[in-house]
Amino acid sequence: MKILRRNLSLMLAVRYLNPLRTMFSVITLICLGGVALGVMVLIVVLSVMSGLQTTMEERVLAFTPHYSVVLTDGFGRSAISDQECNWAETIDKLQEVPGVVSVYPQLENDGFAQTAHGRLTVHFNAIQPHNYAQWLPLKEMLKEKDEWLAGEDERLKAGEQDFGFGEGLNQECIVSATTATSLGLNVGDTVHLTPVGSLDEVASIYAMIQSPLQTQENKEFMEGLSVLFEGAAEANGGIIVAPEKLEKILSIIQEFDQKKLRDSEKEACDTLYMLAADHLGNVPFSEEEQKTWKDTAAGLAALDRDKEDGKAVKSINEMVMPVDLKVIGIYQAPENMPGPNIYLPLTIAQDVMGYSATATESADDEASGECEPGRSGQIMGICVRVENPNNPGDVEMKILQALPDMSTPSQTHPMGMGWHISPWTKSFEQWYKLIANERIMMSFVLSIISLIASFCIMAVMFTMSMQRKREIAVLQALGATPGKIMGIFAWQGVIIGFVGAILGVVLALLVLYFRLEIQAALASIGMDPFPMQAHGIELPAEYDPAMFARQAIQAFVMVTIASIIPAFIVSRQDPAKALRAN
Repeated sequence: MKILRRNLSLMLAVRYLNPLRTMFSVITLICLGGVALGVMVLIVVLSVMSGLQTTMEERVLAFTPHYSVVLTDGFGRSAISDQECNWAETIDKLQEVPGVVSVYPQLENDGFAQTAHGRLTVHFNAIQPHNYAQWLPLKEMLKEKDEWLAGEDERLKAGEQDFGFGEGLNQECIVSATTATSLGLNVGDTVHLTPVGSLDEVASIYAMIQSPLQTQENKEFMEGLSVLFEGAAEANGGIIVAPEKLEKILSIIQEFDQKKLRDSEKEACDTLYMLAADHLGNVPFSEEEQKTWKDTAAGLAALDRDKEDGKAVKSINEMVMPVDLKVIGIYQAPENMPGPNIYLPLTIAQDVMGYSATATESADDEASGECEPGRSGQIMGICVRVENPNNPGDVEMKILQALPDMSTPSQTHPMGMGWHISPWTKSFEQWYKLIANERIMMSFVLSIISLIASFCIMAVMFTMSMQRKREIAVLQALGATPGKIMGIFAWQGVIIGFVGAILGVVLALLVLYFRLEIQAALASIGMDPFPMQAHGIELPAEYDPAMFARQAIQAFVMVTIASIIPAFIVSRQDPAKALRAN
């Protein structure tokens, strides 16, 4: 009370806001309610949107690596072979990088999943046996599991963190709930999986075997090969072939349709092309090169179409390897989020995709005593998970520094190879921007609504000031300065803004706390604003004190400004005219 008596403007502002004095107090309560509701709606909507984004990110990152590390050869992505790069050692080395949580091989593809209930195109991912870090995010989403998986919790309590999914050659898999529903699968059932990644190659092979051997069909080419050294001049311990003969051979090889050449033809043509190109500038053929040329030409002439077609068809069987998988678990993922339909063991995935070590390589290794434990052929890339995927710092640079140098040219990759790192935000860039834009637009729209409410409060203040023109004129006649007059209405705006903002935050906390009950009540009357069928998750919310304070301060400032403008106009009135008008 002492403070009020010392501050005339504040005392009068409080008396004007007293809800028991006059009819204008009802308007004051309406202003308070409007500010509180505006703040509440802003906080609730932004909290739910933030919670939705956080939850979706967690679900996406449950089956998406934070960084994908792949090899490129200058033309496109290349598989990581254990012969060119010991990827197991590379994974162990990356695991030691500061900030890295887990590292595991990447292998994924599309396929046809078939049961007695139908067939479905699916996307499958591979899980490395005994890699618990790769398995843990998936474990959190399991809704059904067999006895072996059910014992996983007991093993964890005993201190064991060694997940053996797909250990050895166990043909088992974990499917998503949507896939299980579409194919009528339950835990313990069997699904037949056929990869589709090789279908383009299969189609090209079938198209190829419909045509004859291109090299043998080209009489000019075969004749040119056989008579190449006729009439050649001897020089420097070899013979020099006329350049026009070599150019003719090169042009014919370039005209061949590569898609219709059998593998034996391609190999022979590559050898002949390199020899011809190396001797264009009157470079003599050595005796060894002459022998290579003649043997290659004789090999082309002796090719048998039926045998070559048989090899091609056999390669199809090696590319497409259907497999029957036992379902040992079903996991629940958001229905509108991208995720693998099937998880299967790494060794099985490699066999299905033709990425496993060949029988010849394995036999050679055993014979030489160099067979490494865990040897498993090729992978598509290396997946890296870090401590903070949204703010990784310099982890990406450290990962690059830890990778082995692959720039040395080889016979397979004459230009060498290089590493490429892709963060998860790039893979989901469009989705990430969509969620962020939704939050920005929602905040913008609701802020416009708050601005409109501020204009309404300004109109109310104008009305109140016009109704009190006589009182204001009396105060001016008694010596009240314009600043004191402005202070009366400014204090009203401050009080309304402050109390309304506090009430808005309290209401928002209550609504967020009881959001599921409110959602259920609205759903019971057919007004569910957040159906689970669309998201596959409960109504989320994120409690961000900074955002709460920001919205409350924003509302307070807007209401205060809306009160000062009419106060400034009224404080400049002529008291004599105001008294005469009343």
